[in-house]
Amino acid sequence: MERNYGEVISGMLIQLAQIEQSLEKENTRMEAFDKRMEMTIKRMVKAESRLEASENRMEPFDQKLERSLERMNLVDKKLEQSIKDQKEFSVMQSQMNKYFLEYIKNGNQK
Repeated sequence: MERNYGEVISGMLIQLAQIEQSLEKENTRMEAFDKRMEMTIKRMVKAESRLEASENRMEPFDQKLERSLERMNLVDKKLEQSIKDQKEFSVMQSQMNKYFLEYIKNGNQK
């Protein structure tokens, strides 16, 4: 059986040309992908720097808020103590009133 090497070689050359074209298309797509990836990375870096800048701007407000919360906690503690003191005074006043009412009742009965 005789082979026609010219046809075999031409078929191989056609296949090589097709492979080369598909590789070139793939390389073009990869270059475009790389460019998009670079742009995405640049955008992310910019967004991160803006976020850091905004966090730095918010830091004094956060500190002020913390101080305000600490002051509010102190005020709450003082208010709780004041309420406790008022309750104790009210209980003591009630006991004194009961004592005087009993004294008056006992004094009128004699």
